[in-house]
Amino acid sequence: MTRRILTTLAASAIAIFSLAAQPPGGGRGFGGGGGSRGGLEYLTGYLSLTDAQVAQAKTIFDAAKTASDTPAGAITAARESLKTAIKANATANIDSLSAQIGTAEGQITAINAKAQAQFYAILTADQKTKYDSRTAGGPRGARAPR
Repeated sequence: MTRRILTTLAASAIAIFSLAAQPPGGGRGFGGGGGSRGGLEYLTGYLSLTDAQVAQAKTIFDAAKTASDTPAGAITAARESLKTAIKANATANIDSLSAQIGTAEGQITAINAKAQAQFYAILTADQKTKYDSRTAGGPRGARAPR
């Protein structure tokens, strides 16, 4: 029985450390495209964006990336502190750090959703229809291309 408990605790600790080591937002880009230009290049071809739309989209998504840098840094720092709190069994710190991570991830989600709303607004009616069919119901709160 003791062996089973220790095995479960060890597996749990490994899972927690693995989660704490994940990059903010799972490291995925817009629509899972990732990469600094992969998402925008994909959208340019898929939606037949004009040069003017590409320039607007780049401005929108670059601003979102810049705005996300601060909360992303906070997530990285809090995850490092969380590792220390886990090792020290500092449950109050674990709660606080987890809340900080959640808040920062929420900020990034809002930044990216607003960027997508701005991007969606520059699309023509035909492009919106095509985009909506791709995303099964419209824009989602995923990351903007970076």
